[in-house]
Amino acid sequence: MRVFLGAAPGVGKTYTMLRTARERMEEGEDIVIGVVESHGRADTEALCEGLARIPLSPLQHHGRTFHEFDLDAALARRPGILLVDELAHRNIPGSRHARRYQDIEELLEAGIDVWTTVNVQHLESLNDDVARITGIRMRETVPDTLLERARDVSLVDLTPEELLERLRRGKVYIPEQARAAMEGYFNESNLNALRELAIQTMAERVDADVKVAMDAGGRAGPWPVRPHLVVVINGGDEDISLVRAAHRMAERRLAVWRAVYVDKGADSAEQQLAVEQTFSLVTRLGGDSLRLQGQSQLGEVVNYARAINATTIVVGREVRRRAWPWSRPLAQRLLARAEAFDIVVVAKGGGNRRRPLRRLGVRLRPSQFIATSLGVAASLGVALLLEPWLELANLSLVFLAAVLFSAVWAGTTMAMFSAVAGFLVFNFFFTQPRLTFAMVERGQLLTVVLFFLVALVVGQLAGRGRQRLMALRASRDQTRLLLRYAEQLSMATDSKGVAKVGVDTLVDCFMVPTAFLESAESASEVRVVHALPASEHLDITARQAAVWSWQHQKPSGRGTQTLSQQAWRLTPLTVQGQGVGMLALKLSAAPKALSHEQEALMDTLVRQLSMALERTRLVSELNATRVSEENERLRSALLSSVSHDLRTPLASIIGATSSLIDLRPQLSDSDQRELLDGILSESERLNRYIQNLLDMTRLGHGTLKLERDWVAFEDLINSALKRLGHSLKHVTVRRFWPASLPLLYVHPALIEQALVNVLDNAQRFSPPGGELCIKAHLREGEPATLVITIEDQGPGIAHDLREQVFDMFYSGGDGDRSAHGSGLGLAICRGMVGAHGGTISADTAESGRGTAIIMTLPLLETDPGRADEE
Repeated sequence: MRVFLGAAPGVGKTYTMLRTARERMEEGEDIVIGVVESHGRADTEALCEGLARIPLSPLQHHGRTFHEFDLDAALARRPGILLVDELAHRNIPGSRHARRYQDIEELLEAGIDVWTTVNVQHLESLNDDVARITGIRMRETVPDTLLERARDVSLVDLTPEELLERLRRGKVYIPEQARAAMEGYFNESNLNALRELAIQTMAERVDADVKVAMDAGGRAGPWPVRPHLVVVINGGDEDISLVRAAHRMAERRLAVWRAVYVDKGADSAEQQLAVEQTFSLVTRLGGDSLRLQGQSQLGEVVNYARAINATTIVVGREVRRRAWPWSRPLAQRLLARAEAFDIVVVAKGGGNRRRPLRRLGVRLRPSQFIATSLGVAASLGVALLLEPWLELANLSLVFLAAVLFSAVWAGTTMAMFSAVAGFLVFNFFFTQPRLTFAMVERGQLLTVVLFFLVALVVGQLAGRGRQRLMALRASRDQTRLLLRYAEQLSMATDSKGVAKVGVDTLVDCFMVPTAFLESAESASEVRVVHALPASEHLDITARQAAVWSWQHQKPSGRGTQTLSQQAWRLTPLTVQGQGVGMLALKLSAAPKALSHEQEALMDTLVRQLSMALERTRLVSELNATRVSEENERLRSALLSSVSHDLRTPLASIIGATSSLIDLRPQLSDSDQRELLDGILSESERLNRYIQNLLDMTRLGHGTLKLERDWVAFEDLINSALKRLGHSLKHVTVRRFWPASLPLLYVHPALIEQALVNVLDNAQRFSPPGGELCIKAHLREGEPATLVITIEDQGPGIAHDLREQVFDMFYSGGDGDRSAHGSGLGLAICRGMVGAHGGTISADTAESGRGTAIIMTLPLLETDPGRADEE
């Protein structure tokens, strides 16, 4: 796929696409126009000449005819390159997909190369930025993943002055629209900002392409194609001034920047808090932050900078004394190891005050120290027991096992303590002279020194392995949590269910009371939809903070820059700038402040919750739209039916009656009798139609009550045929059923009406002189059923319409449901028969010609006398 990207309408995206397509066509490419929106521009239409086109598909909507892209024709044609203009276009209702980009996705899946156009304001990720710039929110947006999927992206650029000149000349809009556009959306400041967004989007795309090319070619970075800063923080006081300086540097260079911190797993609580505060500042200044896991700060920073193709590494100047005399500052080590990067050392802010020696970031628990000491003591005991059988070098392996135990149980620090303690104990109890730290034999000295060195290395490796294992476990647990969370959200069918899933998951993750809020009818109030525990409630100040957050769509409360003294944190849930709910977390109940990882996890959970709520809202709106459309369809069908099925018999009755009144002396007795029969027949037809409407109304409202009674099937048939009387003159009715049929315990009037509807429907579509067959037989089973079949010799019903013919007001095809009927008869039959526990269906007549309507009624085994008593 190739995308022609522009900053605004009128920059020439479609023109450039067509001009490029003509050049490729001259080279022998198979290029076809799927749809091009020329908007009446003569130069664009001229470029379309000579290119093959796929005809547009006409669609009816609200009584008007629209022409849309024919997706099926494009799939059948399968051109080498297909031109589909306006990626963000919204299709007319009735199309296969709601949006044109979904058509393009189907074309891409079919292996068809597509060229398309889009303006930068239609990208989903930029929707809020465009709304702030122009004051207009774009409703037609496309996912950014579609742009990422494109093989090529071409930027079509035009200066604001040139675009405004095109507007004045009427090359974009007609003069009246052009003047309004220049006064609103197309002012110079908006166009400059949109142009900047388009250029930034293209730069990000080029940056990603360069990264892909580097990975594919195995080339080591960085490639200095775009300024990219990495700021290394250390968890100290100097980090704040370092981040501010890096922000100013990135602003001057128009560079992307991010702060990184290498976590070695041994940070104190003060360091963690300082890092979180620094990351918060980075976020406020518009940068990204990342915590790297590893033991080598230098290696992790250099590897990460290469991975993201960074150009500059920014570090702070270290003026404090270091813990170890032989260690060098990070800046010196970077200069020695990172020749490919620019290294910027920022002076320390806040004066030249000397700082005390930095404490080692070691967090020890008494249980770890006791376990390590017991491990060394146990090793001593085992070594004393094995001393008569083992040499001195082999005894050292016992103490090495204690080092491994300490590394796995308590980490690297305790492993180092175990190595030192083991070295001293081994020297004190097992080397000559004993019970002293002195050693006189060279062999023993070499054994002890080698043991100590091996213990240090093994302890370091085992401790790092433990840290990585713990990190992998945490990552696995978080992945499982997110998968389970996403599954539960997808299973929730309404907003209350989604809110419950979100609240329950947040409580499980952070162990603090959580509530989901919605805006009440008044804009100055919020209401709690779901809270856990249920007894939790928001105090007055928390509710005021919630109202402020809802009105401004910004978080407030603990851990934010607004009303930070609150016990609760209020986080509004927004999708495309529209509020869908709010979360309240009582962070004051947490034992300590949230870490950076916990904040990131919370952001992820909140985003997924917002999207799930938006999904349920869209589903509700879609269902409401469907109900509205169905009601509109039924209303139109009812009006059409009433206008036809009421006016036709009334017109016949009025015409016959006026003839009798005006021409009675001139009419013979037979003519008068024929007119009276016509009046009676049309009156009965009108009565049946009104009865159908009343029955359908009662069925729809559930007010139809069954008043069962015992009646013979033959009596029901005779009564129905008698009611139809005159209507059946042109057909021959044949009956086929055994004389021993049992009585039916049904509502006689309803079943008779159902039979009348089916028989009337059959006779209307039977040819003159045709046969109408009524069959009945018993079907054994639990319970036994009476199967009634009414066959005609009409044109029949297509197989795929045999279920739809029982829908209200359905009218389609040239078979038994054409414009001759209102579409109520069979729908009423299904309701009436279904009320008795029976079924009704359509099939082909046994003779292979016409339609067979098959009804089944269960036979109740209640004794007639007993039924009467009841």
